[in-house]
Amino acid sequence: MLITVRKFDKTDIPNKVKWINDPRNNRFLHYDLPLEEGKTLTWFEKNRDRSDRYDGVIEADGIPCGLIGLLNIDTKNSKAEYYVSMGEPAYKGKGVATEASRQLLDYAFQTLGLNRIYLYTEVENISAQRLFEKLGFTREGTLSNDLFARGKFVARFAYGLNRADYKKECSIHNLLDTPIQPLGSINGNVFYIKREDLIPVSFGGNKARKALLFFREIDKQGADCVVTYGSSSSNHCRVVANLSAARGLKCCIISPEEASEQTNNSRMMELFGAEITVCPVNEVANTITNKLTQLEKQGYRPYFIAGGGHGNIGTQAYVDCYEEIRRYESVGNEPFDYIFHASGTGTTQAGLVCGQILAGGAHNIIGISIARKNPRGGDVVRQSVSEYLGAIGAAYTDGQLLKAVQFVDSYTGDGYGKHSEEILRTIGSVMIAYGIPLDATYTGKAFAGMLDYLRTANITGKRVLFIHTGGTPLFFDDLNGGL
Repeated sequence: MLITVRKFDKTDIPNKVKWINDPRNNRFLHYDLPLEEGKTLTWFEKNRDRSDRYDGVIEADGIPCGLIGLLNIDTKNSKAEYYVSMGEPAYKGKGVATEASRQLLDYAFQTLGLNRIYLYTEVENISAQRLFEKLGFTREGTLSNDLFARGKFVARFAYGLNRADYKKECSIHNLLDTPIQPLGSINGNVFYIKREDLIPVSFGGNKARKALLFFREIDKQGADCVVTYGSSSSNHCRVVANLSAARGLKCCIISPEEASEQTNNSRMMELFGAEITVCPVNEVANTITNKLTQLEKQGYRPYFIAGGGHGNIGTQAYVDCYEEIRRYESVGNEPFDYIFHASGTGTTQAGLVCGQILAGGAHNIIGISIARKNPRGGDVVRQSVSEYLGAIGAAYTDGQLLKAVQFVDSYTGDGYGKHSEEILRTIGSVMIAYGIPLDATYTGKAFAGMLDYLRTANITGKRVLFIHTGGTPLFFDDLNGGL
């Protein structure tokens, strides 16, 4: 869809009245209902030439579908209040409000030259808060009993965004919208690949997407040290060490001795100056706790990232990715029937599933486990989905969750980092045919598993998307090992 924002016109009054009076839209709007066309016309004539506000209409492919604007434009203090309200239900949950809001914020910060945009939203308006935080707004406080609405006093959150932080947010957004590349027909299905490995940060991948969101929080909190956990093959640890070094932050990595052989990833961790502590896997939790305590005693302000970027921030990264997939489908491309990816710590799969539940999608999202077995593997993903949806107040059913999480553990082989000749052959054939590097620990194992899954289930005639979750340095480990 082509999303545009234009100035509100007299001809938009009937739409505004219809949208505001629709109970699907007005729960958190503060109008005297029902809105009337005559009074709205009076409002329009009174405000049409004011310079201290901008009232706009959102259009998707030329179809009006929502309202957006700036109020109380204060050039002296360089700030304004932002609002947005989607009117047409068919355009909700498809990224329309997000794109329109980015265009409005570009106008506010670049054209008007404002320094700060702020807004207020009711505490219960969870979906709006997700949008605001995705755009980079920071919750700055709570206004108790701020308004009297629906027969009671309601509290509101105050959010703010300044120009410098918006520029950082835009740079992250531009980095993360990765391309989807067609691969053609394979065994009777039409294949595509989403190139997360092309995120231009430390060889990319799902760990780069997650880490960029974690480091946004690290920057906001002013932490001066990062602690995380992972093996010597960990893409996550490599990316975290790289982003820490770029900021001049101390990085401490706790690594299990059972998976501590030297790899290209571990060499890069050393290049980035990470402090690596190796311990038995059953001592990892205590070692992390002791390290954090030691750093605090030394005067550091450490920030801990769970292994693999596990947690709601990591899940959010792949809610965003799912929205990118939906946007790709919406611009003249047929929907995918299946979405496959390597499933490790679970947050990549959890984010995709959460995105689907929130958007009402119908994809078969299948995580090919690279190590964990069921029931634990699937339970970890379901727990992450529940935690994220619970945190944002989204409704879902147990049946919906059970159906959405498809965690396949048939291709783990001898466990994490262990591979078969079939996996190596798959990596070689994909590199030769498409020039795309996979690796035996993550993506190569998942790609080979995907092909066997489709073949075994006799699935043909489908559109299949494989998410390349990165790991390019490990391809060269496999190459050196006799790929």
